[in-house]
Amino acid sequence: MMKGMVRAHRRADCAVVGAVALLAISSVSAHEFHLYTNELTARAALPDSVTVTASPVALARAHKAAESECLAEVLYYEARGEGMDGEKAVAEVVLQRTQSRDYPETVCGVVYDGVQPDRHDCQFSFACDGSLRKPKDRAAWVRMQALAEKIMTGEVRLSGLTGRAIAYHSVEVAPAWADAMLKTAQIGNHVFYRRDPLGQARLAEAAAKPIESLTGLFTTEIGPAISSEEVQPQIQIAGTVGNGA
Repeated sequence: MMKGMVRAHRRADCAVVGAVALLAISSVSAHEFHLYTNELTARAALPDSVTVTASPVALARAHKAAESECLAEVLYYEARGEGMDGEKAVAEVVLQRTQSRDYPETVCGVVYDGVQPDRHDCQFSFACDGSLRKPKDRAAWVRMQALAEKIMTGEVRLSGLTGRAIAYHSVEVAPAWADAMLKTAQIGNHVFYRRDPLGQARLAEAAAKPIESLTGLFTTEIGPAISSEEVQPQIQIAGTVGNGA
């Protein structure tokens, strides 16, 4: 009889212990489930995408890199083979234009001025004549990139070789616009100009003046004729010097 009562108490104790354990497990499981559902709710509330805005420093660096690349392109197509002075002179024209109200304020804007669909007046011929689609000379391009970067960062300083010129042309051509400009320098195969305040007025006055006589316009002494075979034309290496801007 006593043994039966002892076994009954043990069963009751086990039942109590089991119930307590089950209740504890249930409590833990309920807590974990609650946390899980809360996490799902929080995830559902998150946006599908997040827009990250670049810092002003990162934007400035990207802008400077783009400007350097545009300057490298104009140096490569317009001045490679002209030596350091000739390359720096072309760079001076580009940077001088960014300071003029008549041109865009950025290097890239100046270099690609006129390529817009509604315009047909490219300031630099390489930007419109298909040159950009041709393979570059690797060594020359790397050198122009390095020089352009140093100019943009101030490591290489421009000393005003061109006299604040905003335009230039190759010695091989004689553009009409040059008559209204003030010549400032000739560096290598390029002639440089800045605006002449009286240039347009001078041209207009010359165009309006009637020609009263042809006397004196031609010399009376004529030398011996020179055959075309005796004339040695100047040869320009293709792709090394641009016609100007």
